[in-house]
Amino acid sequence: MSRYAERRTPRRSRIGSVLKYSAGFLVLATAGFGVWWILTSSTFAVGRVESGAYRFTSQAELEDAFSEFLGQNIWTLSTDDIAVRLETLPWVRDLRVRRSLPNTIEVDFREWRPLWQVSEIKGVRTTGLRPLVMIGDGRILEFPAHVVMAGLPVLVGVPAVREGDDGVLRVEKNHMDEIMELILAMEDAGLESVSPVDFVVARDEGYAIVLQDKRGILMVGREEFSDRLNRYMTARDYLDPGLEIDLRFKDRLTVKESPALRE
Repeated sequence: MSRYAERRTPRRSRIGSVLKYSAGFLVLATAGFGVWWILTSSTFAVGRVESGAYRFTSQAELEDAFSEFLGQNIWTLSTDDIAVRLETLPWVRDLRVRRSLPNTIEVDFREWRPLWQVSEIKGVRTTGLRPLVMIGDGRILEFPAHVVMAGLPVLVGVPAVREGDDGVLRVEKNHMDEIMELILAMEDAGLESVSPVDFVVARDEGYAIVLQDKRGILMVGREEFSDRLNRYMTARDYLDPGLEIDLRFKDRLTVKESPALRE
């Protein structure tokens, strides 16, 4: 006989095991029912798609895009799918899509803004009835019919190409880079605050800025726009109206009368 008493292994209760497995099955069944209810209940069927303020995108365009998602389950509906659909709208940019329980999708986006009106596009014949405008990614779009058009400088003679299956008209990339640089230089110099612009004409020798009220024509070439426009801003109070002012030569400007401004 052993000097030490051996501990007996307690016998498991058959009833206890049954209760344990039954409880586990009940938990799984409850969880499964909960998932099924979440994915099928009308409580989570998308009933509203909300957006922030917008201007250039029409209400009809948004409602048409949003209608595709109404009634779908908010948990199974991919926010990426919503973003891809809305990105087809021409003025929409910088999208954010969020779920708001139990049945609302919130869409927040910014819009492209028209930079310049576009006329006489080099190499392209246009027949649209609406004015054309250029936006920041280089696309040329019809200005929306539901928005009153503010006065914008008119870009004349810019080369453009049609791209993609839908034939979107786009300013050629090298010209778009120059144009964006010119726009920033005009803003930095404060040109339009003192001499509003009527036209920006794309020529072989560069860009010519035609100021309102026959104030003058600024020849700025294709580079160093900031230096050239700042040179004009410094000298403008000493210049007579109606002149063609060539700013392409470093540290100086030359002037001559412009026949176009005497008409």
